[in-house]
Amino acid sequence: MLGTRLSTTGRCLLAATSHVEVSGGIQKRQMGRRQPKQGKPPILPPSKKVLYHVVHAPWQKPEEVEELLWRRHAYNNAVVSLREVFRAEIAQNASHGQGIEAMKEAEALEFDELILENQKRNETKRADRESRESEATKETKRVILDEIHVELEKRNLEKKAAEEEVKRAIERSSGFVNRENLEKKILEALETPTIYDFAIDRAGNKYFVPQPVKYQEGTPTRQKGRLYDQTLGTQMGMMEEAAASGEKRQMEQ
Repeated sequence: MLGTRLSTTGRCLLAATSHVEVSGGIQKRQMGRRQPKQGKPPILPPSKKVLYHVVHAPWQKPEEVEELLWRRHAYNNAVVSLREVFRAEIAQNASHGQGIEAMKEAEALEFDELILENQKRNETKRADRESRESEATKETKRVILDEIHVELEKRNLEKKAAEEEVKRAIERSSGFVNRENLEKKILEALETPTIYDFAIDRAGNKYFVPQPVKYQEGTPTRQKGRLYDQTLGTQMGMMEEAAASGEKRQMEQ
């Protein structure tokens, strides 16, 4: 029972601590915000000080007021005189062909001349560009044709080399084994076998295995497994026979 109470008390303390931490975090986030000003309800009418604002001019001396009025009158008269002068100048220019309409016509003529000049310049540049493009096209064609020529020569050389190789192979094929000469080649191989086994001594002399006999001569041995065991280079005259047979093979090849 006591353990249950303690555990319940601990849970309450943890919950309160977490609630305080959460509320503290909310307050921290809200501290940076500016609180709005307290205003009155919108149903109430505005106060008198915000209804209107009367501007009271500062007091001036009567002499200064008269001077300012006179200066204003003189300024207005000067502006009216200048307007009349400008109107008379515009009317005179219009009568002499220098008015606004004449200026518009002159600007239109100048604009047309500039357009023509621009067209001429564009035509000149277009002709230059076409000449450059034609030269570049010719150069590109020349380079491509040169590359094609080189490639064709290379292929012709490869073709000639392949033809020569085929011709040599055809010439060598006269001694190849086929269905027609199979029996003949088998008999030749049985009659004249090619021996590739040889031994070399310390002096560099080669001792080839002698040609096998077609029929066994003498009394056959009982040990059939050692029938072909030989020690090359121990028989008398084996070296000369081997040299002679090697020369014969070279001559045949």
